Amino acid sequence: MRQAFDFYVHMRTVCHLDQVRQPKVLDFGGGWGRVSRLFLRDTKPRNIYLAETRASTVQLLKDLNAPYTVIHNAPPPPIIGLPNDLDLVFAYSVFSHLSEKYFLDWMAYFLNVLKPGGHVVFTSRGHYFIRHLQHLHAREEAADPTLAEHIRRLKQMMPHPDQILRLHDAGEFQFYPIGGSEELTPSFFGEAFIPEAYLKKHFGDAIINFTEDVPRVDQSITVLRATVRSYAVTDLITA
Repeated sequence: MRQAFDFYVHMRTVCHLDQVRQPKVLDFGGGWGRVSRLFLRDTKPRNIYLAETRASTVQLLKDLNAPYTVIHNAPPPPIIGLPNDLDLVFAYSVFSHLSEKYFLDWMAYFLNVLKPGGHVVFTSRGHYFIRHLQHLHAREEAADPTLAEHIRRLKQMMPHPDQILRLHDAGEFQFYPIGGSEELTPSFFGEAFIPEAYLKKHFGDAIINFTEDVPRVDQSITVLRATVRSYAVTDLITA
């Protein structure tokens, strides 16, 4: 919750949400709603949408009587039942796991369902996680069997962290199809690294903030602003 709150405060500040009356927001891949619930101080529950791919998590939200609008979405866009006049779309630790195609598809979609001047805020893997991988890779063994299996899997399914760092600093999008739980298959889900240089190449002036220095948030945070121009996936791929 401390991570979620610091992420929320950063979004609220950079996107000037205090100047938006009753904003409509989407928590994409929102899980059990740890970020969504923070927006109950800013807007009415009916203006908060949470989209989630895992059926078990959607059922959990229903069992908890989550006050916001919960949508069970498919892995690719669109999201059925979502309005096209959102003020904010945010995704915490979602695009740190999705393939490049899914990332570009979703960004094109979100930039089109936002009001002009609305924002997309998302996190991704960056230098903090690469340093974590370097630390794990240097370990010979771990007493905890779960941690030992985690280290073994990372070494087996991902390149050496030094190579990941080189590619990251060269501005390359990296996706390693490790997969996740339930509907999160390796076809689109794994570990993804999205460097600032890549984002600048594809989104240019739409980027209004990029940082890896928000307290207690161990991922990079990117803020994009939508314009009156509509985005197509081909625009982003060929940018």
